[in-house]
Amino acid sequence: MDRTGKIILVVSVLAMLGGMPLAMKLGLIKMSPPVEDENATSTNQVTQAGTNTLGTNQVVQTGTNTPVVAPTNSPTISTNTPATTNQPAPPVVEIPVPEESTLSLTNASNKAVFTFTSLGGGVKQVDLLQFPKEVGPTFSDGGPFRDKVETDGAVNPVALKNTGKLLPLLALQPNIGKPEHEPGSPRPYQTNAIPYKLELVDDQTVRATAVISGGMKVIKTFRLKEDYQLEAEVVLRNASGAYMKESGFYLVSGSVAEPESTSRMMGLNFGLMWSDGAEPVSVGPDWFQNYRGGCMCFGSKGERNNYTHGQGNVEWAGAYSRFFTQVTMPKEPGQMLVAHQLLVPTQEKPNRKAFETAIVWDVPSLDVGKSVTNNFTVYVGPRDFKRLESIGLEHGNQLEGIMDFGGWFGWVAKGLLLLMTWFNGVGLSYALSIIAITVLIKIVFWPLTARGLRSMKKMAAVNAKMMPEIKIIRERYKGDHQKMNMKMMEIYKKFGVNPLAQMGGCLPMIIQIPIFFGFFTMLRTAIELRGAEFLWVTDLSSPDTVMEIAGFPINIMPLLMTATMFLQMRLQPPSPGMDPAQQAVMKYMPLMFVFILYSASAGLCLYWTAQNVLTIVQTKMTKVEPEAENVVEVIQPTKKRKRKDGNL
Repeated sequence: MDRTGKIILVVSVLAMLGGMPLAMKLGLIKMSPPVEDENATSTNQVTQAGTNTLGTNQVVQTGTNTPVVAPTNSPTISTNTPATTNQPAPPVVEIPVPEESTLSLTNASNKAVFTFTSLGGGVKQVDLLQFPKEVGPTFSDGGPFRDKVETDGAVNPVALKNTGKLLPLLALQPNIGKPEHEPGSPRPYQTNAIPYKLELVDDQTVRATAVISGGMKVIKTFRLKEDYQLEAEVVLRNASGAYMKESGFYLVSGSVAEPESTSRMMGLNFGLMWSDGAEPVSVGPDWFQNYRGGCMCFGSKGERNNYTHGQGNVEWAGAYSRFFTQVTMPKEPGQMLVAHQLLVPTQEKPNRKAFETAIVWDVPSLDVGKSVTNNFTVYVGPRDFKRLESIGLEHGNQLEGIMDFGGWFGWVAKGLLLLMTWFNGVGLSYALSIIAITVLIKIVFWPLTARGLRSMKKMAAVNAKMMPEIKIIRERYKGDHQKMNMKMMEIYKKFGVNPLAQMGGCLPMIIQIPIFFGFFTMLRTAIELRGAEFLWVTDLSSPDTVMEIAGFPINIMPLLMTATMFLQMRLQPPSPGMDPAQQAVMKYMPLMFVFILYSASAGLCLYWTAQNVLTIVQTKMTKVEPEAENVVEVIQPTKKRKRKDGNL
């Protein structure tokens, strides 16, 4: 190894070991949770009463006053304290807080438990019984792996929560003002939870009633469906005894919070989405940060809040985390949508962000006793493409857009996901399905890759013969690049070499770029890989950490990927005329990739490792005929080719 190569090697290793922690401290790299869900903090009991476990279908009074979230946009009561300390302080007025009652129902398919709350008359929590909260390795208990089963033998499920400062799902809140876009602006709707009366209709139906907004009676009827769905009928009746003018209400349609814990996992993916029947629109942290050109590298133009869309055609709106989503579909399209960012701090993350979205329902003027009705379908469950596509077809919308497969490589991601699930359906594991897809892609591009490899090998053989002349030209014309290029073209022509032919070897790699980004897009949201195992890997959707040394994770799969890349680069013939310094950079380029992908999911690294191994095999199998390898056709500059008809 020459001096240049040693320097590059040392710098690359130092960048790999020290660059990631430094970038995380500077906030240049955002990481996602080691397990998954931002709201996955459930326990096996919904309430504190101890008598209401999941699926008991009972109304439970907690017996304690559960605090109602103080409205962030309601006026505060201030008192003027006298300047002298001799005067008594004004009396403290205690506002009574209504008690909370909850009601938990398990759907018929035994896949989800919906917990309704009387404070807001909506869905407080949904427990997804088929998805354990903890998957993959952890080292907090001395590891190497955490047991997925709790001590009582019941799996601790993922829980999607709308609690704390977040209003319950399907809470109907009166409009209190126009949305403002300045940082810290309040939500344009009432934020204190309105007390409702809950009653059990049957084992799959709940009714919530309340009187709000000056005599408007609200009757919500919730009916559980299979497949993580909930139907809601909302009736507004004028019970005030007087004519009521038209008014607007906001229906909370979904919320999500930033992960509570930190991790080195790359590919963080959470935010809000909505659709008007065309291309789904994603609203995430980048919009609220207001980056120039949509990229954090250009800085922010100033934070903003309360994203709005007011075209009167909101078909669905909701929130998504990496693997799960909650989304609301009104039967009659919503008139407007608002997405709000708020802080839900924890001790580890004092600036932890959460997002809440709500659909506007404009209620017409109502005479005494008259009512208006709207129906909503809610999906709270995994981001499963086929399931979401089926529900979207049933309701005449593109609900699968919540997968966030948009962009240049979305169609590639969609195709790869369908192909992976097909291979799994015929009996292969998801890891073997990824390998099978890689083999299939390699077979499709085999002729093109083989042609490029043969061309590069031939050029490498000729390169040894013409390099002495190229060095002389570089030295003689180093001050005149135009003359140097012209003379070098004459050398290429003399030895019958087309310098553009080396692109044949790069073309397969260029074609693989959309496939790689398609894999990255697909694997970051594919819930099928959550908890999928392969050899030592316990979760293909996360890094395959086997141990930690001084807090630094040891991930095997990206190291294997890098080793195969080094071997692949070693077998690849150098391009003719390439500068030695450039060759050194290309030789140690895999170190850059291990730095970038060290915290990628094991599934993505598995794909790239399999791709490298197959390329190595193909390089070994691709031969150049001995008689053609050492024959160099000399083409004189004045030589002209004959046309097929024999004329010059």
